[in-house]
Amino acid sequence: MTVKMVGTFAEAAEVIKEMGVLPLSSFIPGHLSLEAITAKESWHTGLETDPWLWRDRFAGEGVAAYGRFFAKKPVLIDAGLFPLFQKAFGAARSAQQRYQDGLVSPAVPKIWQAIHDQPGIDVKALKKQVGMADKESKADFDKALIELQASFDVVIAGISEQLNEFGNKSGWNSTCYLLANRWLKLHGLQPSELSAEEAQEVLFQVLDGRLSADAMKYLRKVFKVK
Repeated sequence: MTVKMVGTFAEAAEVIKEMGVLPLSSFIPGHLSLEAITAKESWHTGLETDPWLWRDRFAGEGVAAYGRFFAKKPVLIDAGLFPLFQKAFGAARSAQQRYQDGLVSPAVPKIWQAIHDQPGIDVKALKKQVGMADKESKADFDKALIELQASFDVVIAGISEQLNEFGNKSGWNSTCYLLANRWLKLHGLQPSELSAEEAQEVLFQVLDGRLSADAMKYLRKVFKVK
């Protein structure tokens, strides 16, 4: 596998468009990651060339949808392909319906509702909104939030800076969340009108020309596609 190193946001954006799927770290067999195509010393510098900052910028500028869509790991999906992923592997029923059917964690519907009511809500505010800001609720909150990303209901929209009373930056930035359909609309995209089966077929036809055989096999296994 040839590693094409990149050093700028624009170059990385081209790689995402070319490959379709780009995880932050290398966990997909036979497939590159943002970590693999960038210099180790460029990470966490706070500069424009810092890939750690790019991940939120990709989402904020509509280059790629960003979230823990599978394997509980952060992945970037080309914006043009995201509607196909969403239709092919997203939840067919609402978060509330899935909860009533016993298919999701108890916190899923209230987290979904909070993100619906406050688009772009940051994770700290979200925890408070749903009454899960205490340490004892962390595991349940994280689990439910990952479930909502894995069902393609929710995406990471970017980050918000934490400011003190004087308007100065204070503490770590917080991750912000949007409903996936709202993110699509924000960037001039539409949900796919194909059936789930049709979307799967089209998606894997497209990916077959971009991903290695090992990566294709892995994704088929993850999404339980024959």
